[in-house]
Amino acid sequence: MDTSSYSTQYLVLDFIGEGCFGKVAKCLNLKTDKTTAIKIFKDIKEHKEEVKMLEQLRALDPEKNNLLEYIDSFIIQDVPYVTFEMLDTSLWDFVLQRRAPLTPKEIRPIARQLLVAFEALKSIGLIHTDLKPDNVMFVNHKDEPFKVKLIDFGLAMPASEVKTGMIMQPCGYRAPEVNLGLPICEAIDMWGLGCTLAFLFFGQGIFSGKSTYNSVKTLCCLMGQPEDHILNEWCFDTVGTLEEAVKEDTMAFSNLLKWLLCPDAKRRITPEQALRHDFITMWGGVVGGLRVLRFPPTIQRCLRNTRRRLKHKEEYKFSTNSPGGHGICLVFKIRCEQNN
Repeated sequence: MDTSSYSTQYLVLDFIGEGCFGKVAKCLNLKTDKTTAIKIFKDIKEHKEEVKMLEQLRALDPEKNNLLEYIDSFIIQDVPYVTFEMLDTSLWDFVLQRRAPLTPKEIRPIARQLLVAFEALKSIGLIHTDLKPDNVMFVNHKDEPFKVKLIDFGLAMPASEVKTGMIMQPCGYRAPEVNLGLPICEAIDMWGLGCTLAFLFFGQGIFSGKSTYNSVKTLCCLMGQPEDHILNEWCFDTVGTLEEAVKEDTMAFSNLLKWLLCPDAKRRITPEQALRHDFITMWGGVVGGLRVLRFPPTIQRCLRNTRRRLKHKEEYKFSTNSPGGHGICLVFKIRCEQNN
């Protein structure tokens, strides 16, 4: 490939991101006068793997399927680069800057667009494996409110190459089957979507991102003690209890979360099914009132068992007080003292 023109084609305007892979620069294409994002890699192997996935994505329409548009890749003096369309801000940064969670009415279009994206990935046999609020970006929130795209395919994998026992996904967004060493499929992306939508609604993650131990422990406390081989029965009653406390669109949202966060991958909702879910197809309203939800008997039993086993003290508190007034506070407390 002739790369002699690339070094003079782009003008670096700013560095807008950095990670273990390298940096992302905001650049001006001097030939087209368009702003683009250029990912600068540290490792040429990682560059090759990502480009391999991006080339497969060319089979999909990025606009129709809400996927980041891949423009080109090149290497200059042994430094690998990939160019993408320039987007706005991530969901993570948006929530932090806004200092308030999103309403169900605001979450709905985001959920719908991501479901379309995951249905498209599934159609070509790819698993994203790295869904989190950082990897969903607004296209142009001022001109096109809540229009988003899925980004960062550096850890994407063909479903046919995934093996049981592989560790993938960010810890706080990791599906139970990954933590438990069970068979893995595209359903892990739906779990990640459930965790991401919950983050938007509560303004914080619902599962611990500190370690696998803490993540599984939180899962057990919220959903009850798992079976030996698979968590095959839904018992996240705290979300189900929302249906008695809030209005219709939040009820539909909580029901969708229930199926996205189904511990059993075989029963977890698919993108196609989720696109037909009431929360996605209905028109939402504004929900008012503040509710505090107590633990149901299932969770209370789990906590009593945990008290007997553990020595430390923890508190899980998820709350939302959005401008839409749908404030809901979920309080999960575990006080674990040593059994004398």
